[in-house]
Amino acid sequence: MLKKTIGMGGFTLAEVLITLGIIGVVAAMTMPTLINSTQGAQYKTGFKKALTVLSQAVVMNIALNDYDLSQVVAGTNTAAAGTGTDGTSTPATELGGAQSLYDLFSNRLNIVRTAAGSDFDATAGSSNQWLIVSDTDSADRNAYKAGHCSTGCANNYPGFTVGDKWADDATIIMMNDGISFIFDNTQSTCQKANTDIGVANDSYCFGFIDVNGQKAPNRVVQCDGAGGADAANRPDGSDDFACTVSNPTDIYPIALYDQSVIPASAAARAVLYNK
Repeated sequence: MLKKTIGMGGFTLAEVLITLGIIGVVAAMTMPTLINSTQGAQYKTGFKKALTVLSQAVVMNIALNDYDLSQVVAGTNTAAAGTGTDGTSTPATELGGAQSLYDLFSNRLNIVRTAAGSDFDATAGSSNQWLIVSDTDSADRNAYKAGHCSTGCANNYPGFTVGDKWADDATIIMMNDGISFIFDNTQSTCQKANTDIGVANDSYCFGFIDVNGQKAPNRVVQCDGAGGADAANRPDGSDDFACTVSNPTDIYPIALYDQSVIPASAAARAVLYNK
């Protein structure tokens, strides 16, 4: 008696190619979103870490040197490399001012390099480039500053122009974890209003955290829809600004006062506090 055999079916070449094509299309559609989401999470984590590190440095300085941000004095910003009065090319040797912002943080952080904006260039493709790609949240930052310096505050954010590098007089400290803190070292008396001790108005100091330093994308964080048709009606950066940030970036404005280091724009706050 002959045994009937049942043939094993298989995929044809056309079916395999069609399946691979579908997988490729799905991957092409989802991978950019997945990559952006992963990078955004890294930037958010880096921002939280940087705030914690800077805050801890202030607290440690109080314990060891007995002064906080409200007692810092105006120091000297970094000079361009090669112009040091001591004949060296190290910008850090030009930083001055006992109890300046630089002195406070340099004594408490693991710094691998100190630089000035003039140490970088804006030449496309240059290994020494630190190009600021976007800054559409500047209105929020300026309004935040105005709200905390109502009588005229001498403290300023480090200057930069979109499409250019940090301003020449910006002080940049680069930490061993890749995070950079950019600030104006001539700022002083970073404090919040306190009528109990005779301080009538806020006098915050300001800076930026770049969570991955010189690396791209070098974009200042912004709220979703920033710069769109509703730009003229955007709120002023106050705490009740209902801001969402779908794609966190790497540069965050911060404010410093007393013993605190906090986000200083609606977008920066959204990244820190929103899930």
